[in-house]
Amino acid sequence: MKQTAIYSVLLIAFTGLLLTCEIDHGLRPQQYLIKGNVIFLRGQPPDNTDRIEVYAIKEFPPQDPQNMLYLGQSGALDFSNGNTIPYQIPVSPTTYEAIVLIWKEKGYSINLTGLIGIYTTQENYPLPVPVTVSQQQPVAEGIDIYSDWTKVSKDASISGTITYKGEWPADTQILLLAIYRIKPSNATSLLFFENVDYTQPLNVESSTYRLLVSKGTYQYIVLYWVGKSISGLEDLVPIGIYENQDQPGSAGIVKVDSGEHVTGIDIHIDFSQLTFPTEKQLPEQSWHNHP
Repeated sequence: MKQTAIYSVLLIAFTGLLLTCEIDHGLRPQQYLIKGNVIFLRGQPPDNTDRIEVYAIKEFPPQDPQNMLYLGQSGALDFSNGNTIPYQIPVSPTTYEAIVLIWKEKGYSINLTGLIGIYTTQENYPLPVPVTVSQQQPVAEGIDIYSDWTKVSKDASISGTITYKGEWPADTQILLLAIYRIKPSNATSLLFFENVDYTQPLNVESSTYRLLVSKGTYQYIVLYWVGKSISGLEDLVPIGIYENQDQPGSAGIVKVDSGEHVTGIDIHIDFSQLTFPTEKQLPEQSWHNHP
């Protein structure tokens, strides 16, 4: 009798467990996502493309560039079929300062120097727009990123060291390093960022860079400072250039051949010699009034 009673209790418990499993109690974990499309406007992926991937970054630029590897990411995207590529990123509920498209070159580690696209909602605005995911809005949709394969279809590179002297401005937001064939003559021409590095660290004494370029002659290599009140490209402040070694103060020219890596293209910044716009001055500040 005891054995029969035990079997009966076990059978009832097992049956109850099955019934419980079949009932949807609505307690499934909430899934938080960022979704959109990567849209390539022109060009084709170069042969040295390993993969492309979208990252959600809480801090931009990261104080430690390796931090981006531990945040939300889409995984490798299939870029073999068309110029519009859907993506989604599983994330935690918080605000992400940047949603960025990263290109990885074969033989190199993935990092922010491969940044080839950012999510932004404003025309003529070079900085990322934050995206928030919350319990009230668990899925952020329509986070489209526009890019251009010509940004990485390049056959040479330029590298150097940037050194800083003096006190950093308190409202520094980001630095943009750009390499131009011809010096931009107005704010509109700043839009053609073919060779740009968003990854330079802040509040340091020195940093290094390496940018992919196409073979040719480059007449203007410049570091732009961006304050926290930037409203458009016209607010970028050039704070240093690669100088002509024989004519200090004037821009140096760099020639690079296919397959060549040019080194020693250094830039020196002295904050004590520069004037930065205040928040009220920004809309009136002319970017070309600076060196």
